[in-house]
Amino acid sequence: MHTIYFYNICCQGWEITLLTLEERVCGLILPNFATKRAPLFEVSPCFKHLKRHLKKVKFEKGRNFLFQEVQKTLTAYFNKHLSAFSLPLTFIGTPFQKTVWKALLHIPYGETITYRALAERLKRPRAFRAVAQACRANPLPILIPCHRVIGQKGLTGYAAGLAWKEFLLNLEKGK
Repeated sequence: MHTIYFYNICCQGWEITLLTLEERVCGLILPNFATKRAPLFEVSPCFKHLKRHLKKVKFEKGRNFLFQEVQKTLTAYFNKHLSAFSLPLTFIGTPFQKTVWKALLHIPYGETITYRALAERLKRPRAFRAVAQACRANPLPILIPCHRVIGQKGLTGYAAGLAWKEFLLNLEKGK
């Protein structure tokens, strides 16, 4: 039985839900961009994703040393003092999703790539839709920078909402 601890942290006025498994970050639930409030934990896509991939799992509200570290790290990122993360992460998903998420870590801060180009980089040129779905399933937004992946014609979907994606891209481009 796996135990995932969750706790809301406040960062730049946003209430962000952080999830940890065995002293590694496994999930980050971004709030509604406009209200800055965390969504109901049990209805979030991240919760559903983790529950689907970890069959025997329980969720407990609680803190560990990582919560303060993630809060400091995200604050530094939002204040443009940090462009790369060194937090301990755990990837919970399918082998293909994990491959995509690891590739996302190599997209430089402030740069973007298309889903098609990322699929080609993975030597799976026809899998651009699967790459997009893996990005959508990413339980660690910001930390695994799926916001840096865009469509052929510009901004496209983002699990936390396009307002978040646009904000993060503008933040990284210094706007």
